[in-house]
Amino acid sequence: MLNFLKEFFGIVMAGCFVTCYIPQIFKIFKTKSSKDLSLLFVIMPMIGYVSGLFYLAMSQSFVLWLILNYTIGLVMTIFLLVIYYKYKN
Repeated sequence: MLNFLKEFFGIVMAGCFVTCYIPQIFKIFKTKSSKDLSLLFVIMPMIGYVSGLFYLAMSQSFVLWLILNYTIGLVMTIFLLVIYYKYKN
């Protein structure tokens, strides 16, 4: 039971962190503007995701949900950064 809960909360964590950028991405595409988005909002999580991946690599631990969270989160953050500059006014 404990292992099931651990996996469940890992899935919830990864899902929440990965999808948290989707509303902002849709808003930028809809308004064709990123003027209301703080660049620091994009940069800080990117630093966190990269640091998390380095931490996992250095600790030589394989935690699937953390690896998925950091990797997909980093990709979403980079995508948000790209559209930030594309629609920057």
